[in-house]
Amino acid sequence: MARAVLEISADAIRHNIKALKDFSGKKIIAVVKADAYGMSAFHVCSVLEHMDEVSSYAVACVEEGVELRKAGFKKDILVLGGVLRGEERALTEYRLTPVVSHKEHLKVIEGLHVGFHVKYDTGMGRLGFLEEVIRDSRIKGVLTHLSSPLDRDFSLRQIEEFKKIVKDYSSVDIHMESSAGVIYRVPFTTHIRIGLAMYGEKPAPDYPVALKRALRLKARIISVKYLPSGHPVSYSRTYTTDKKKKVGVVAFGYADGLTKALSNIGYLYWKDKPIKILGNITMDMTVVDLDNTSAQVGDWVEIVGEHQSFGDLAKLAGTIPYEIMCNVSSRVKRLLVP
Repeated sequence: MARAVLEISADAIRHNIKALKDFSGKKIIAVVKADAYGMSAFHVCSVLEHMDEVSSYAVACVEEGVELRKAGFKKDILVLGGVLRGEERALTEYRLTPVVSHKEHLKVIEGLHVGFHVKYDTGMGRLGFLEEVIRDSRIKGVLTHLSSPLDRDFSLRQIEEFKKIVKDYSSVDIHMESSAGVIYRVPFTTHIRIGLAMYGEKPAPDYPVALKRALRLKARIISVKYLPSGHPVSYSRTYTTDKKKKVGVVAFGYADGLTKALSNIGYLYWKDKPIKILGNITMDMTVVDLDNTSAQVGDWVEIVGEHQSFGDLAKLAGTIPYEIMCNVSSRVKRLLVP
């Protein structure tokens, strides 16, 4: 039996996709790059493949697109990170749709019978043309990327800039709204690109879409014992007991995805009860306070789930939920549950 498990709720993902579709009125491009943010692209796409609300998947590179095709997924696949020399055959053989954001990308697909999307930089400063209009009968879509979707003023400036750009294109897909960006309900776009919200992770506290948490991350207790008062805990002795204390060791550490920044400040949950992290999180294990519990070896401890989200952990650790999600390691077993 696995010592650490990430459960992915198919029902919750379906609920969230439908809620986002109802809220926006637009088809969904599901962003499943980086193995669906570390959650398992195979499991997630197994749910999305049969949903009419989802028109396509978005990946970061050609290799990720090829993996999805080899796994049997049929929906359109956008390659957000462009295309490089040597990847031409994969585009055609695996029916991938590159997002072109540079003249060099256009040179790579010259002469290929492949549709593509054109990306514009309206304020991200990363990928995208600035003003140049691309004329090509193979263009299937036009997109841009909101750099700061929770900054309303700047986002509205990007929306207005993009509105000017798309006037030069007709009969193509138009998309710019992310999970956080759907709040703007941009009237001239045809699709939204959704990643984080698909899992019930809210991009903002006042998020207007009713989402269900689709993820539960848990690990097992592998040791329980009593430490005397004045006993140090874990590397560098950043915590010392102030009384006799019942402590447990959870089989989950920073190699599994629990960032060391949560040492001494984070909480896990045993049977709905918060249990504080004691001392430094180590590579494979985390020590927790089990005082006033009947916890024993073999019990499950919840890291993410009903009581806290990846976003909650990220806020406490001073980072973003994407980073913690992507760091959930391959030795954590992924399970698709109803």
